[in-house]
Amino acid sequence: MAVYTNLNEDHIIDFLKLYDIGELISFTGITEGIENSNFHLKTSNGNYILTIFEKRVDIKDIPFFIKIMLHLNKNGYYCPKPICDKNDEFLQKLRGKPTIIVNFLEGKSKKNITIKDCNQVGSSMGLMHLYGKDFKIKRDNSLSIKGWETLIKNCNKYVPISVLNKLQPNLMKDIQNSFDFIVKFWPHNLPRGFIHGDLFPDNVFFINDKITGVIDFYFSCTDILTYDLAIAINAWCFDNQFNFQDKKYKALLKGYNSKRELNKDEELFLPLLCQAAF
Repeated sequence: MAVYTNLNEDHIIDFLKLYDIGELISFTGITEGIENSNFHLKTSNGNYILTIFEKRVDIKDIPFFIKIMLHLNKNGYYCPKPICDKNDEFLQKLRGKPTIIVNFLEGKSKKNITIKDCNQVGSSMGLMHLYGKDFKIKRDNSLSIKGWETLIKNCNKYVPISVLNKLQPNLMKDIQNSFDFIVKFWPHNLPRGFIHGDLFPDNVFFINDKITGVIDFYFSCTDILTYDLAIAINAWCFDNQFNFQDKKYKALLKGYNSKRELNKDEELFLPLLCQAAF
């Protein structure tokens, strides 16, 4: 469930006084997602999403998330647009926690993924990377090599071996061996820039089999562009039994290359980046 901070009608009515987006008609907590508290607001002016950032999110990172969404919107990309308040501020506090409001995107995520869907996702990501090319603000990726090293150390330090072995015998040894291999061959000279970092099926909306929205930019950061592609491949190109679907993979790559063509080094290192993203 993705509602960790409970709100009542009075909370929201008072909060909306800071904005010029109409009077509250109704609100609903959104149960999808795992990180922040999200609410669908219906006002006399239309529909909006209110997001309360919970403990995992560093408040220093929120301006990056806001500015990349504004930047992409300026280029015509279909992602949420942050709404400013009456003082032209995008970030506020509600119940003591950082909070933003964005516009509502129509559409629904898909569970049954088709080859055509994968092609669109690749094209959408390629377009997103093109639009983010001139975005100058940087944010380190905490879910890359440095973050993995810290996570492995913490697991070894704080999680009992008996618990880890119940998940899989020799789990941490296998993870460490995989990490060592990835670090040894990690590419440091591939094109870098803004990446979404979390382009899973639940973050892509469709209407009539056409992408209408990409949401949840709260893992976005600066990293290798093809690492973003690798995350998407792992998320979209396997079936429910975790079997790799070659046709979906080729369709996703074809879509990506139609907007931003991979160079030879990016193609060469893509399997390693897929292993890392897995």
